[in-house]
Amino acid sequence: ELEKLLEKAKFSPKRDTLVMAGDLVHKGPKSVEVVRRVRRLGGYLVRGNHEDQLLEAWHRIGRYANSVEGYRERWLLTDLTAEEILWVQEAPFTLSFPWLNLLVVHAGLVPGVPLESQEFEDMAWMRDLVPNKNGGWKALQKPAKESSAWASIWNGPPHVVFGHDAKRRLQQHPKATGLDTACCYGHELSALIFDIDGNKEPQ
Repeated sequence: ELEKLLEKAKFSPKRDTLVMAGDLVHKGPKSVEVVRRVRRLGGYLVRGNHEDQLLEAWHRIGRYANSVEGYRERWLLTDLTAEEILWVQEAPFTLSFPWLNLLVVHAGLVPGVPLESQEFEDMAWMRDLVPNKNGGWKALQKPAKESSAWASIWNGPPHVVFGHDAKRRLQQHPKATGLDTACCYGHELSALIFDIDGNKEPQ
């Protein structure tokens, strides 16, 4: 799917910059090949919840501190090299492109919270928001009765591009675009293409 999308987009590593919105692993049988392909293309990655899970298993911390028996993708722990794991580990939670007024994150951002004060759990896991008692917002990993998709509330700046929320598929809001179109559930992989010279509209 990734190769097909790159071909359709006429991607050229000599001309273009590839930015992945997280979850390169656990989303199909070729996680290792995807990691290696993105690295060969000089691509950038923001860390998602599945990268975080992989790192917990690799380092035997968090939910895998006692055993990795519960880690369903244990083969990744032997098939990925230490160098590749380090590349995943060094991926930031956000990437900013101020000349495009653009930021990429895996899951989302909480409105009204400075970027440097955002919680990593929210950036990797959130989907929805509910008002808190202080007049701000609380992030939720799953929708609740009175919650709303965070991207529908975000009013920028910057424009945020994100993944993670496969159930809602493509999300197009004034200041946020969600690109998780549920490829691993039988649908298509999606991309957003920006022209850094400003000669073409994003597509």
